[in-house]
Amino acid sequence: MNKQLILKRMAACATLAMMFGGAIAQNATGAATTGSMSGNSATAASTTTASGSAAKVASADQKMMRDIAHANLSEIAAGKMALEKSQSDDVKTFAQKMIDDHTKAQQELQTLADSKGVKLPTEPDAKHKALSKVMSALKGDTFDKRYLKQGGLNDHENTHKLLVRVQDKAKDADLKAYAAKTITAVDQHLTMAQETAAKHGMGSKKGNMTGAATDNGAMGARSGAMSSSGGNSGGAASSGVSGASGTTGGTGAGAMGNGGSAAGAGAMGTPGASTGGTTGGAAR
Repeated sequence: MNKQLILKRMAACATLAMMFGGAIAQNATGAATTGSMSGNSATAASTTTASGSAAKVASADQKMMRDIAHANLSEIAAGKMALEKSQSDDVKTFAQKMIDDHTKAQQELQTLADSKGVKLPTEPDAKHKALSKVMSALKGDTFDKRYLKQGGLNDHENTHKLLVRVQDKAKDADLKAYAAKTITAVDQHLTMAQETAAKHGMGSKKGNMTGAATDNGAMGARSGAMSSSGGNSGGAASSGVSGASGTTGGTGAGAMGNGGSAAGAGAMGTPGASTGGTTGGAAR
């Protein structure tokens, strides 16, 4: 009898243990499932929020953000190449300045883009990649002049125009504020590029902030022409070389005492001269 009673009690205990064990396992499984669902919901919510933020930024604004990013990345890449290839201290100083300032500008733009769910490029555009291949084959002063022409003058003139357009056309207030802040540094870079270019016999283009710096004109004893918003100006280099630069609605004449070297323009009249007026501007 005692043995049977003990066996019955043991069986009852085993049954209870199985029942409680199953309940505990079921509760644990339910909790894990709930946690997984909560995690998935959070991930989905985060993705939806990012997508929603990007959708709120106008497509035109997103494109302008990508264009600015390409400009920054191109300046950084060109500056690094100049540090490696140039033998000129002033060119290297300019290149390092471009790397530092445009890296900072890109970081600020990336922060802005991330806050709005906008994806930015991570490398220069196809045009600047092609230019980089061309520049990589150049050496010495030929490289320095090409770098100052492209990365110093042309690109900063184009970036200036882009930032002006952003301030005028963008709908996003934060993007407008970024452009207003960044354009000051870009204009300083352009001035520095003009001064450095002058040291390398490329002339100076001070005063021209509104026209694109095509810089396709004379170096040495050749003539050059650059157009802006209309109008003409005559410029004489010390070697008798002529160059023309467009100004806004007026004509200007000036002399360039730079050994007869010009980077796209012999001399430039000051922008903003009224129609029919005459303005004299010396590019030294």
